[in-house]
Amino acid sequence: MSLAIVGIRKFWTRSATLVSILLVIGFVVLEFVAVGAGYRSGGTASTGLDKDTVTWFLSFPTAFDAILVIVYEFVAIVGLIYIATASGSEWSWGTLKVAVARGESRWHYTVSTFASLSIILLAGMLIAFLVGIAAVVVGASIAGLPVGNPADPAQFAQVAVKLARCWIALMALTSVGYAVAMIAKNQMAGIGTVIVYFVVSILSQALLPDIIKQVLKYQPFNITADAIGLAGPPTGGVASSAAAVEPNLALLISIGWLVALVGITALSVERTEITG
Repeated sequence: MSLAIVGIRKFWTRSATLVSILLVIGFVVLEFVAVGAGYRSGGTASTGLDKDTVTWFLSFPTAFDAILVIVYEFVAIVGLIYIATASGSEWSWGTLKVAVARGESRWHYTVSTFASLSIILLAGMLIAFLVGIAAVVVGASIAGLPVGNPADPAQFAQVAVKLARCWIALMALTSVGYAVAMIAKNQMAGIGTVIVYFVVSILSQALLPDIIKQVLKYQPFNITADAIGLAGPPTGGVASSAAAVEPNLALLISIGWLVALVGITALSVERTEITG
């Protein structure tokens, strides 16, 4: 636990942490303000969304799901790059070598480092979520739509559960970048693999046969999004869900990916010769 606290202090003070959080906040604010401004200036034709979908974005309580969708997407992208960079620096900056020289267990240090990054990920997610609530209020005001009640106590428990599921999903997803960067001992290897993996995951949905898609839907980029259990915007008056896998099953599989990837990373670091 002490290693995790030290890790939080170490990573939190880095400029990359602040820049990453500000990037996510900027994207989240831009998304909701753009929807509101587009609807005000040109209605549904300007936004490309029907009025029910715009209302889903900009009116609580459905806006909570909209915020979580946007926060998950942007935190996932920025978080993967951030964690791959931070974990790769453990080798390039020699902090892992120093810790081992002081008698720290390699596997303990590896797991604690990921725990530190996960807590920073949680902080960034919560900050982005709170900013997202404010952005919805601003977007709804610009659009001239009723915003609803973001402080409705009846929604707190449900939103808290979804936030917890979102954090687990993000940890499972970003553990991919952590594993690659730590095993390869290189920041760019982690970032490059994440970018290629992200692009291939998108293209595979359009190019591969259905039987392959059925297998790939269980890989981290897909299964973690399903694990949150969010309802999508209304379609034809009925709330739709884009989940390909049942949310509770998706959550269990995501946890499995998380444990496996962090475990493989710890095993690799345990067996790797530390030089330099």
